[in-house]
Amino acid sequence: MIELKNYVYTFSKDNKPIAFAKEGEEVIFHTLDCFCQQIRSEDDKIEELDFSKANPATGPLYIEGARPGDVLAVEILDVEVAKSGVMATFKGLGALHKNCETRTKILKVEDGQIYFNDISFPAVPMIGVIGCAGDGEPVQTSDSFSGGGNMDSRIITKGVTVYLPVRVPGALLAMGDVHAAMGDGEVCETGVEIDATIRVKTRIIRDFDLRWPITETDDFWFVNTTGKNCDVAIQYGYEEMQRLIMNAYGWDATDACMYLSAQARLESNQACLNPHEKDEEGDTFRVGVPKLKSKPPIIPEG
Repeated sequence: MIELKNYVYTFSKDNKPIAFAKEGEEVIFHTLDCFCQQIRSEDDKIEELDFSKANPATGPLYIEGARPGDVLAVEILDVEVAKSGVMATFKGLGALHKNCETRTKILKVEDGQIYFNDISFPAVPMIGVIGCAGDGEPVQTSDSFSGGGNMDSRIITKGVTVYLPVRVPGALLAMGDVHAAMGDGEVCETGVEIDATIRVKTRIIRDFDLRWPITETDDFWFVNTTGKNCDVAIQYGYEEMQRLIMNAYGWDATDACMYLSAQARLESNQACLNPHEKDEEGDTFRVGVPKLKSKPPIIPEG
């Protein structure tokens, strides 16, 4: 089995692959928390961290046979997390920053529970950063883009499949920024940030036009998008899901719109409500529709 421990800080066509995998081969990604293990105690100050090391992604992995115009399906087989995680608030950042102090918390994670003050709640490990390199300028692993990146979707967890557009030979898959738990919106800009081990396998879907990442759960398909504000991100999601429904179901644009109005789910990934000038730095959302047994899948099996 292939195991990866190298870290990058951009999704870039110029990143050298650290390993090569065949389609269907299981691969383990050893990942660091989003602070790159710089926080060791609750006395460590956020302002003193080296943010050039923020959001390390393990990889990239070259998938043999993946070529531009394909889609890479990444099946998340397991996500195992360390025994403690970190949360922090940032001065001036996050939806509630005006009401909060700057604070660091170290949280114990044990027996599937996260211990916070005088309560505990279930650990539901999820992958914040996952994507394939684009064919343009590099994208920071702290940002999200049409190839994936820092989507921060709490549903990208064990048992789901993530579909990513392939834009360079070999796809150059990388992932990291695991959270032991994260709420929709990631209100203070952190979940329970934690080191982890991710086990995946991949398959290639040939010559399929996918413009944004898709997450497949047991019952739903979700388009994951990003935009400089919530409205932009949501619009991208509706447009891509409309296009995919038209393609899979043979409906026209108006019927696809009506169906979305009747059946779509709209959920936030990371929506900290900070102002941004670029889509890549902004809010991330997911737009979902239920799977239909009577219709072809939104993404073909390949």
